[in-house]
Amino acid sequence: MADQARRVGDSRQIVAVASDGRRYAFADHNCFACGDSNPIGMRLHIELNEGSARTSWKAGDDFVGWSDKVHGGIVATMLDEVMAWACASSDAWAVTAEMSIRYRSPASPGDELLAEAHVVRKRRRIYDVEGTVHAPDGRLIAEGSGRYLGAAPSAKEQLKERYGTAPGMGAE
Repeated sequence: MADQARRVGDSRQIVAVASDGRRYAFADHNCFACGDSNPIGMRLHIELNEGSARTSWKAGDDFVGWSDKVHGGIVATMLDEVMAWACASSDAWAVTAEMSIRYRSPASPGDELLAEAHVVRKRRRIYDVEGTVHAPDGRLIAEGSGRYLGAAPSAKEQLKERYGTAPGMGAE
């Protein structure tokens, strides 16, 4: 992820207004990955930059597969979520069309995992995104790529009405 990327906000608050005037933040919701309302969810806090996103998260013992390893599906969820959020800098409201993951090293419960993603190509409503998940010691846990489909304009308006923005974010 480029260090020079301008931070515009995150999944809970607006830090700045994007160069084209867009603002980012969402009212709380029940998403397993990033929603605060889901009692069994990951509650990821996504930092959003122009063309990229990142998050960190510590997996607990409830998220293991083999006795002492974080379940690969949980690592995939973290990667998928950060890649989808990377599209948000284009006001994309994107969903996963396809995703490919290569697992490189196991993650252990208690590891503070760092996931980063960036958009590598955009064509109309299609976004190609790449991302990684690293362990605290720098080990590459997983890398992946995905193709994300941005919502049609009519669907985007419905999503904005449903999820809105968080109160006090200036977009009410």
